[in-house]
Amino acid sequence: MRLKHLATFIWSTKMKLTQADRVAIYNQLEILKLLDPSRTKEFDEQQEIVSYGYELFYSELNPMIAEGQISEAVCTEVLDILNLFRIMKFSARDLSYTPKSLWAEFEGFDANEPDGYHSFARFVRRTQGKFAELADQPDNSHSSASLPHYRSMLRTWQALGRPTKLTAEQIEQIADAK
Repeated sequence: MRLKHLATFIWSTKMKLTQADRVAIYNQLEILKLLDPSRTKEFDEQQEIVSYGYELFYSELNPMIAEGQISEAVCTEVLDILNLFRIMKFSARDLSYTPKSLWAEFEGFDANEPDGYHSFARFVRRTQGKFAELADQPDNSHSSASLPHYRSMLRTWQALGRPTKLTAEQIEQIADAK
């Protein structure tokens, strides 16, 4: 199904397609109908969208492709936040310490925010399998307060010199950051 991935790669909600692009996509859809006859009706509809150039419906060709991109800055901040929670978790474990603050546990990012934090964190944790020690933590915090608090925690950790081994007091100080 490599052709399917190629076709879905070039479709996006704001992209303008040339006539040559539309011919190529139309032909890819013909091949997809042969490869997956159970989806012939769906591919026929997509061919009509491409054939007549219904730009309004280009986004329906593959709704799995998100508008825009997630910036490197957002990705880096997510990784910093996850790394901080990793350090807090390992430090607490090494100290045989149970943090008092509820903020000492990663609670995810708000999935209702369109900024990409939730989806990138979910990708890194669930798809790539990184930060396995946080695997039992949720992806969706259901709270727009999470990110601002995580940022306060990062600032506090940075002010401490970004230590990789924390004391119990530092764990609480970071978790309760304002």
